[in-house]
Amino acid sequence: MLRPKLWLAALAMGLLAVGALAAKENVKKLSAYGYVGRQGDVSLVVDMDVARYRGGEKYIPLLIWLGSAENKTLHAERGSFTLVDPKGESHPLASTEAVTRNYGPALISNDYSYLRSMPDYGSMLYLSCQPIRDVAFFPNPSGRPGVLYDHVELPNHTYFWTLLYFANPAGKDPGKYTLIYDDPGSKTRIEIPFTIPWFKG
Repeated sequence: MLRPKLWLAALAMGLLAVGALAAKENVKKLSAYGYVGRQGDVSLVVDMDVARYRGGEKYIPLLIWLGSAENKTLHAERGSFTLVDPKGESHPLASTEAVTRNYGPALISNDYSYLRSMPDYGSMLYLSCQPIRDVAFFPNPSGRPGVLYDHVELPNHTYFWTLLYFANPAGKDPGKYTLIYDDPGSKTRIEIPFTIPWFKG
């Protein structure tokens, strides 16, 4: 009885190692502050260019793009995203009320304004896809997008981009963060590990 159990344990560990390696190989750097993770033809981009200026704040903004060239429908809602900080603590997407109260409308507006200078990952990765515009889990207090989304449905060959805010108890920790997108309905899960090059000014 012992040998089959040991064999199964070894097999399970081997599969986990292969899975971890495959996941790592499916994450690539796109720019100075942007990474893309893929599962099949589904791509998730995370850019921390805005986040690197917010190390002293209670929340950090991450800009994401999500889209698919597969013939399946993706779903994205507030519970689809999780951020794991360098201490290993998992943080769900913050509430709009908490971010407005503890981060402030002025900073949110500044974050959206800064996005105009960001790389257009949509034109880089989703050439055959149609954009779903003005998706916002955190509306812009001073302009577009101003309508709050709780759920986004992405038919095949579509994509969207938006800002996500997560609690930042780790401060300017130089360690590794991991953004997780999980959509059980389409059996899609993408994990993107990254570090944030905090601004030292």
